Amino acid sequence: MENLTSLQAAELSGHLLTLNESIEDFLFDNIKVFSEEQKEKLCYSLDLISGYAQDILAFSTILVMDDVQASLTEIKTITEQIKTTLKTLRNIQKGVDIATSVVKLGAAITDKNPQKIIDAISGLVKIGNT
Repeated sequence: MENLTSLQAAELSGHLLTLNESIEDFLFDNIKVFSEEQKEKLCYSLDLISGYAQDILAFSTILVMDDVQASLTEIKTITEQIKTTLKTLRNIQKGVDIATSVVKLGAAITDKNPQKIIDAISGLVKIGNT
């Protein structure tokens, strides 16, 4: 398990913010299709993701991840895949599920729980590939 450098934390935070922006665009592009409950859940998820991104920067010196560079590479790849997917996605529930998966990743990182981080990355990859 390695500590994240400030540059790695900035990269990781940037990926979360990119995902947050893509999810926000998805929400606004499809606002008329969302139920009120889905809108509320997505808005709440967006707030959480933004907060986790800020926390990652603030706590970069104490955050740890297994195989940091490989994890960052995987997160970068899935970020780009999800960003592309959300631009054309019409399945509202999948959009909500993606947001939930990003929240889980942010929570796992800020909780400094390596197994939860691995699980969250895997979950994000899985939902990004379906």
